[in-house]
Amino acid sequence: MEYIPPLVIANNFEQYNDIRNSIGEVGLEVGGYIRISTKKDSQITSIENQKKYIMEWASVNGYKIVDFYIDMKTGAYSYLRQEMVRMKNDISSGKIKGIVSKEISRTSRDILDIIELKRSLANQGAFFISIKEGYDSRTDDDEFLLVIHAGLAQKERKVTGSRVKITQMIKAKEGKTNVPTPALGYKLSPDGQHIIINPATAEIYQLIVKKFLEGWGRLKICKYLNSQGIRTNRGNASWSTNSIYAILTNPVYLGITMYNITLTVRDDTGKAKRMVRPRDQWIVKENTHQPLITKEKFERIQQLIQDKKQKELKEWSCTKKYLLSGLVYCGSCGSKLYGGRFPKKTAKLKIESERTPKDYYYYYFDRKTSGVCRNSKANFHMDIVEQKVIEKVKEILLSYDQLDEIINKKHYLFDTRYIKEKKENERLRDRLQTVNSAIRREQSAYEADVITLDEYKTRLDELRRQKLSLDEKLEKINSTPAQSGSLEVANKLKETIRSLHNLEQDFQYEIIRKLINKIYIKDNYSLEFEFTFSD
Repeated sequence: MEYIPPLVIANNFEQYNDIRNSIGEVGLEVGGYIRISTKKDSQITSIENQKKYIMEWASVNGYKIVDFYIDMKTGAYSYLRQEMVRMKNDISSGKIKGIVSKEISRTSRDILDIIELKRSLANQGAFFISIKEGYDSRTDDDEFLLVIHAGLAQKERKVTGSRVKITQMIKAKEGKTNVPTPALGYKLSPDGQHIIINPATAEIYQLIVKKFLEGWGRLKICKYLNSQGIRTNRGNASWSTNSIYAILTNPVYLGITMYNITLTVRDDTGKAKRMVRPRDQWIVKENTHQPLITKEKFERIQQLIQDKKQKELKEWSCTKKYLLSGLVYCGSCGSKLYGGRFPKKTAKLKIESERTPKDYYYYYFDRKTSGVCRNSKANFHMDIVEQKVIEKVKEILLSYDQLDEIINKKHYLFDTRYIKEKKENERLRDRLQTVNSAIRREQSAYEADVITLDEYKTRLDELRRQKLSLDEKLEKINSTPAQSGSLEVANKLKETIRSLHNLEQDFQYEIIRKLINKIYIKDNYSLEFEFTFSD
């Protein structure tokens, strides 16, 4: 008779498959993982070179490359992340047992990226190999080696980037250009050091300036350029109002070269964001190339743009001002809609400071930034759209099959008899967030040479022990046995969901964003949703 402990019987644990058992296995089927940042021709060449390298390594080391997975990380081509979905599906189906990459620096922009990749593979029982570093995740249970390799690779890239930056700073101070693709109306000089007028595209720039000074709006200019088959500076067939705005406000057309204006930093979550440098760090050089507009005309255009902004009556917002701010998009062209309001006729007689919310009509506005949008409506009644979205959220939550199961497991968060457990849960989660932030700070400190490698190892080891302890305590609370009151809690929660339309907007705001990423709206108010979860 085979004996099984009650802990296993009661929890129905999954069978653990130790991937380390595959070490040394000949003919193991794996996939080649290649990451590129853009769709440029040079990157396509890089793909072929990486494929040859990985194939040769696999042949020598007894692995069988079944397929290659190309992951493009640039936001403009995020649809190509379907390759990652395909790779995970192939792992789940058993088509491949792991993935191989040429080197960690070819796999990840930074430490957080590569750790996320490794963990997602480990969750599916797969492994990751980096050829250059000789790294194999099957021999690195605690991820320590991966962090070190990724940190060194990131450090090397930063040093290389610093050298390139110095060269570019010198060029900028000498009045030379650093741009691979000059602004519309210009092209690179034969030696690639300066920009010169491009007669073919300079005519397009002059046309845009002429039409704007004649009183044409940016959208009208877009539609005209599109109708004439005139392409943008990057070769796109569709112009946008943002591109027209960038052209009309760019000082490059005055013969000015500007450099070192912005920089990219990471916040405490590891997310990159672009910021403006202090003015004294900017490099601004005048008369570096032939201008395409006079100073008087340029300043007149800037004044017209400012005047139009002052006359704008609508209050655009993508902050937390309206319930669906930042979520609503045009169902035709995909441009973002913005919440705004118009004063009613009777309210226009009042002083603005005396107006109340009832003195306005509220809409989600389509600013028609694309000249090819097929939606005829430019605004949608805010209350109608929001009501439709709330009803959809209620439908999702009340039809969720596992709702009762989740309530039973997390009952201590709702049941007043479990106040102590609820407070402990909140304390542990706050502490866990603090530890995760500390891990990211130590990583940044090591990358900036503030601490040594030994100090980094010691501190990281201690923080990981703390994280493991906190995870275990949270799991213990989640295992708190439910009492008979769980059914009552479930009923109360369902009643709360049914009355979602009557609850505070802040609560509605959070619930909607837990479930919905984007909402696409069409002329007839029909909505399509992009959810935060798989269907």
